[in-house]
Amino acid sequence: MKRRIHLNASRERLLERPGFGVPRARFSSRRLGRFVKALFLGRVAAGTAAGIRDRLPAGLEVEILDDPIDRGRLRQAAADAEILVSNHWRAEYPPAPRLKLVQSVATGVELIELAALPAGVAVCNAFGHESAIAEYVVMVMLAWRHRLFEISAEFREHASWRTSWVQGGAPHGEMRGSTVGIVGYGRVGREVARRAAPFGCRILAANRSEREPEPGVERIFPLAEIDRMLPECDTVALCTALGPETTGLIDARRLSLMRPSAFLINIARGQIVDEDAIYSALCDRTIGGAALDVWWQYPNAADPERRGSRHPFHELANVIATPHNSGWTSGMVERRWTEIADNINSFVRGAPVINLVTTTEGSRST
Repeated sequence: MKRRIHLNASRERLLERPGFGVPRARFSSRRLGRFVKALFLGRVAAGTAAGIRDRLPAGLEVEILDDPIDRGRLRQAAADAEILVSNHWRAEYPPAPRLKLVQSVATGVELIELAALPAGVAVCNAFGHESAIAEYVVMVMLAWRHRLFEISAEFREHASWRTSWVQGGAPHGEMRGSTVGIVGYGRVGREVARRAAPFGCRILAANRSEREPEPGVERIFPLAEIDRMLPECDTVALCTALGPETTGLIDARRLSLMRPSAFLINIARGQIVDEDAIYSALCDRTIGGAALDVWWQYPNAADPERRGSRHPFHELANVIATPHNSGWTSGMVERRWTEIADNINSFVRGAPVINLVTTTEGSRST
């Protein structure tokens, strides 16, 4: 059997890696009763294809289009693809009339325009990031409470003992006895609670749907009653999905409900927080500080080092800023690759898929 793979110029370097190659021979799927082709679209999907090549069905035809996407090749590739692996699909993309499965390489599917897909397409997402993000949340909580960056920088740059008991400095904080409010008590939110509770934190949560609290969680508020939770919290961790109920959830009014010393952590989506309001609140110390891992704007081909906001958050001393990588660990990548490979194999065998987000109704004429 010949082993072939479609690559555009920017991915040809992968062929230099020993053993690289995905079988392209055709075969009959029990599910579809015809040949099956998977299109891996975009940089993250291209990396995923390289990582799971040995775990894909032996006869799956694979085509990879890395960024920047060649629109001419995309038209041909989309025409006969049954499986799309990507984190985006836009209305201006060419028709993909044979699609039956869209496997996102991310948890969020907001960049996949469902109306641009045919009817009856199963749209699945991927997880594996929960524990890594929960560790990040606890890490920045510890760093903030212990003033780690401030004290370390001062000691490194000025050999200052000002913050130490040696010179009777003001003591820094700790997590024990603080109240943590988790907005979104789903997979990530539950993992945050499980890690924060052993530090002696009081745990509250708010969620869109009714959930039973696990041991260590004092109370789960309905999301509509989040205003009652915010004033009680020393730390607020945003772990909720982006949707109509959560877009702009944390606005100027809700920021004013928080304690002046409160620490806001956003590992969810930038749009959950009002961009102007949080910048103002951090500048005038309406709240104590923030750790921001998700943003309102992202790099593109024209500006690969684009800042995450119109405002200079990176200049604020009370902000911990990271480039949407709280969950990007080697363990997460392996767990997510396994989920994606398993789902593709299940689909080809005709077995049920996991992590089904929705099945499209379809409105695009193909």
